[in-house]
Amino acid sequence: MIQSQQDISIAPYTYYKIGGTVRELYFPENTSDVLELVQIFKKNNTDYFILGGGTNVLVGDGYWDGAVMITTNMDHTEALGNKLICGSGMASSRAADIALENNKTGLEFLYRLPGSIGGALAGNARFDNTNISDVILSVLAVNPNHGMKRFRSNEIDFSYKQNSIVNEGWIICELTLAWRNGDFEEIKARMDEIERFRNDNHHFDYPSCGCVFKNDHKNNIQAGRLLDSLGLKGLKIGDAEVAPFHANFVINTGNATAREVRELIEKVESLVIEKTGIKLEREVKFYGAF
Repeated sequence: MIQSQQDISIAPYTYYKIGGTVRELYFPENTSDVLELVQIFKKNNTDYFILGGGTNVLVGDGYWDGAVMITTNMDHTEALGNKLICGSGMASSRAADIALENNKTGLEFLYRLPGSIGGALAGNARFDNTNISDVILSVLAVNPNHGMKRFRSNEIDFSYKQNSIVNEGWIICELTLAWRNGDFEEIKARMDEIERFRNDNHHFDYPSCGCVFKNDHKNNIQAGRLLDSLGLKGLKIGDAEVAPFHANFVINTGNATAREVRELIEKVESLVIEKTGIKLEREVKFYGAF
């Protein structure tokens, strides 16, 4: 069985650089490792959660009396003709780099996307008018109750920020992405454009979870625009701050605690309800002990 690390700080493994100590920390290297671990967790009634690149999450400051599985060692890749096979723990941006190396187009939108490719699929990540669901051919996943299964893309229901297999408790372990022949210079130019956009919009200036709240497409509500209209940029609790450059980011300006970040998110929610009657849906997920 894969060995655990005991009583480890989780903060270095989150994009926020926040989080308490966890009792057991595991780094599976393949799908079989993941299946073995989740079956053991089920047998032993062990509470657990899974991190990839640690984006879109806030982990509590308290002691987590359970297990955490981090997938970043599951970063294998294989380029085969019109497709790229990759482990779910691979950095999303690496898929774009590999595509460029192979003169393939279609994956530029993943460039400089924070987090792991598995996390991108779990949240059906979107950039540049492309969803990751647009390029998925198949997904290998595990479930503590159902074992290991490969899903074709047409067997997965994708919607805004979610997909059906994750909702059903499947853990993404490997993805097969579609790409097509392209021109190196054109691909590189688009990636450079994406990098400039992210840098100009300060996406990497401070630790954060990315966007805190989902947009409400049904009612044509863009969360960041709504928060900006309410004058919430710069609102602070301790070292947690609603980013002055993007109202849907809550950033760690120094030594913010998970409690401060959570309290600020909850304060923003309350102010929005008070001023507009709108209840925003969180994109960030809370894990661990608060």
